Amino acid sequence: MKKFFLSLTMLVFAFAAMSQNLESINDLMGEFKYKEAKTAIDKYLSNPKKATDAEAWYYKGRIYNALSNDSTVPQSELLALRKDAFAAFQENQKLDKKDVFLALEAHVSYLNVYYGFYDLGAKEFNAKNYDGALTAFKWANDVKDFILEKKYTYTDAKLSVLDTSLIMNIGASAIQAKKEPEAIAYYMKIINAGVTGSDYRDIYEYVAEYYSKSDNESAMNEVLAKAKKAYPTYDYWMELSLRYTSKKGDPAALMAKYEQLIAENPTNFVMSYNYAVELYNSLYGKDAKQAGDSMVAKKLTASLKNTISLEKDDNTANVLMCNHLYNMSSELVNATNAIKVPKGDDIKKKSDLKAASNRAMDECISYSEMAVKYFESISNKTNLQKANYKIVLGYLSDIYTLKKNPAKAAEYEKKYAAADKL
Repeated sequence: MKKFFLSLTMLVFAFAAMSQNLESINDLMGEFKYKEAKTAIDKYLSNPKKATDAEAWYYKGRIYNALSNDSTVPQSELLALRKDAFAAFQENQKLDKKDVFLALEAHVSYLNVYYGFYDLGAKEFNAKNYDGALTAFKWANDVKDFILEKKYTYTDAKLSVLDTSLIMNIGASAIQAKKEPEAIAYYMKIINAGVTGSDYRDIYEYVAEYYSKSDNESAMNEVLAKAKKAYPTYDYWMELSLRYTSKKGDPAALMAKYEQLIAENPTNFVMSYNYAVELYNSLYGKDAKQAGDSMVAKKLTASLKNTISLEKDDNTANVLMCNHLYNMSSELVNATNAIKVPKGDDIKKKSDLKAASNRAMDECISYSEMAVKYFESISNKTNLQKANYKIVLGYLSDIYTLKKNPAKAAEYEKKYAAADKL
């Protein structure tokens, strides 16, 4: 970062018409005796008759600013020196309506104060004094805003209304200082401005997470809407939205959220697959809430068909479909067999159940044989692939046995036995 420091010796020649006291103070500055100059200017301005002397306030600003760059001054004193320098320059302009002193130096002193606060913030952060860093960086931002409001411009420096680097420094300091709400307030400036790029995605993510953890759904959704616009291909926004809905403990709301997100992202395999898993667990999981629900089963079948169409480099969704169809066909077979001697309406019911179970078994055969073909095309299977391969072989053996096709059943039993040697 480039800094601009006016030569203090110019003051010796710039203002000839000054009192003897200010002249001696000017001499101290010319000799780089800033500590002595500070003592002298403080004494000078303590005189009520001199308190409205615009020149003196300008001198104070220059002396305090110069002293804040003195390496012998303790770091703990630098913030106060820079704050007082900034205030002194403002007081000078308030008293001098023509703005003679600061205009003559093109208002560079304000830029020096800005850089001074910025540098101090970095030093405090590196020293792990995060409260000090936060304060210094915030002052740098305030001085920057003041400069822009006054429309002061500099040849070798261009300040931005939204200084994203400075805002990120303020946010990082606030987080380390355990002042998270302050970090969020500043990070929202970046989000509201719609700033994008790889350097800023974490900001959107952090703020969205913060509102999620704070249970501020409206604020979270507002950030997520902007995040999706800024980073439309990043799946995290959907994951957070689902996680937030899930923690509310309303299964129906979670399913509705999945359906909403799938409608908005119809080609997203992960979203479609996870939705299918939720449906599968609701039917067959340990604490299945919708076991035996035919409408949910149909919805799962449709969901898995869509998911399989999106699957590119694995057979995970297809195996889940095999599991689903095998479970469904087993339930239908059991329901059919439960009607021992059908009479009346039970005759048609048993016939319908038998037809449905045959359809489910036929579908299971189709998907299972696709799975077998896929697994047999892989020379070095993972342990999970080996396990899934054996599962679908078992399904095929069982179903062909039920369908009274011993040749096919024996074919898959043989493959099942050989699978242990893979």
